[in-house]
Amino acid sequence: MSEDASRALRERRNARLGADLIIPVLATGFTLYYLITSSNLVWEARANGTVVGVTLLTLIAIQVARVVIQLRRSTGSLGFGDLGRWTPAQAQRLMLIATLIVFVITIPWLGTTLGLFAVMLAAMWILGVRAPSTLLGVALGVSTTVYLLFIVTLGARFPAGPIENGLAPLFGGGL
Repeated sequence: MSEDASRALRERRNARLGADLIIPVLATGFTLYYLITSSNLVWEARANGTVVGVTLLTLIAIQVARVVIQLRRSTGSLGFGDLGRWTPAQAQRLMLIATLIVFVITIPWLGTTLGLFAVMLAAMWILGVRAPSTLLGVALGVSTTVYLLFIVTLGARFPAGPIENGLAPLFGGGL
């Protein structure tokens, strides 16, 4: 067995699985919060939320079962690996979190479409995408799809900004 294969096998046997449980724990809390607090909503919202919530809780149970199996086989631990260490990936995580915070703060002024376009550009730049065609294509594609699908087709009441207000007359009404 080569040295690289041997090292990869040792790393897999000593997997740090604690970090794999962060999102499932947060998602469980959010799902339970939604299911508990949505009791006064119309039945359609409760039904949709319940379907999505039960699906999410099922996927979380599968992830937790995977971690438990690895712990029982002694192929992992509940450590957090490099999550607490300063690495280039950690810097990216923090910049993405900061970008999302700025998105949430500015969405009332920028609106959904422009805000989503900007946050997609920033996130892809942070993750290392540098090709202008990819940056603009993906950001434009995502923001256009969200606008057309959710705002125009479904009539979702997302925050309106200059794009939504400017295009409203073309799609039959104000937002």
